[in-house]
Amino acid sequence: MLRFQNRAPSACAPEPLPGTRSAAAKNLLGNIASLFNDAKYSDATVQIYDTPLPVHKAIICIQSEYFEKAFQDKFVEGSSRTISFREGSGAAYWRVFEYLYTGDYLDELSTDRLEDDPELLRDTRVYALADMLLLGDLKALCVAKFKDKVRNLWNSDSFPDCVQEVYATTSHDDCNMRLAVLEVATAHARELRDKDIFTDLLREGGEFSVDYVNALTKMLVR
Repeated sequence: MLRFQNRAPSACAPEPLPGTRSAAAKNLLGNIASLFNDAKYSDATVQIYDTPLPVHKAIICIQSEYFEKAFQDKFVEGSSRTISFREGSGAAYWRVFEYLYTGDYLDELSTDRLEDDPELLRDTRVYALADMLLLGDLKALCVAKFKDKVRNLWNSDSFPDCVQEVYATTSHDDCNMRLAVLEVATAHARELRDKDIFTDLLREGGEFSVDYVNALTKMLVR
């Protein structure tokens, strides 16, 4: 009778070490980031005014329902593989796509083909686009960046313009940006009352004036 020798089961491939897994993930993210504004493997184009930006549908559509729908074949953008933006801030659109590839966007615009926005309006304009493009994580990033910036720039002459734009591009229900300007304005109420451009803003009335007075009243009650 033939007897077969039992063989030890083959050892399973060892699990990758945590450090190796982290390095691989970092490398993958770096490879994706390197594709930003790179025509290599690009399968669509975003036209920002007169500036073409090569994009990769697998990267942008998986993150935004807006682009997923826009690039469907039944729409013009899907068949032409081009989507155009010719209204609003071109710099803000650029930063949105930079975020989709890198998970962040630079304060200094990473292209010289578009005119940049005033410093205090950069994050607010990206925020407005993030809301339109259904990018919740980007909205949260914009708020964090804006809070850090406005704490240092509240005394600039552009602060009233920033307040106006924040209130014009957000709603009462979408209040994170509004709360950021209110927090700074109330914290520096004594200094701002001596600035004509800020008191002129208050005289115009509107939602900010109401929210500002209510916030100051609550502070006094405490």
